[in-house]
Amino acid sequence: MAQIVGEDFLKEFLAHEIKELSRIRQQLNLVEHIPAIDNVAIALVPVKGADPKKVAEPLSKVLRDSDVIIPKENFILLMLPGTDEMGAIHVLEGVSDFLSEVFKFVYAIYPQDGTTAEDLIEVLKERAKRQLGLEI
Repeated sequence: MAQIVGEDFLKEFLAHEIKELSRIRQQLNLVEHIPAIDNVAIALVPVKGADPKKVAEPLSKVLRDSDVIIPKENFILLMLPGTDEMGAIHVLEGVSDFLSEVFKFVYAIYPQDGTTAEDLIEVLKERAKRQLGLEI
């Protein structure tokens, strides 16, 4: 079951996850790409016609224990550790099916879209504004 947290914790959770991935990669002395320890996805999922807090509870039961859900005013933020771009698209399409509605979503992937929590959040903000007209 995914964790549901308050809106002020995305940056802290993301920074922690990036540090953990770096530590694990360094300790294992890995050279090949392994999405489970190389990537973190953050995503914004618009929620229309429902309270994001009420949507977060059942959604948490279908996401992984390591995933984080942050309900906001009219959207949900997701942090998906160990998830590359294709994995994020797959999960987000599944969320769309779960919510029984087709929607656009935006995401940012570590490290291709940024190497710090701040970088990734800025990319997500810019994409949300440009593609969805939403301010984070």
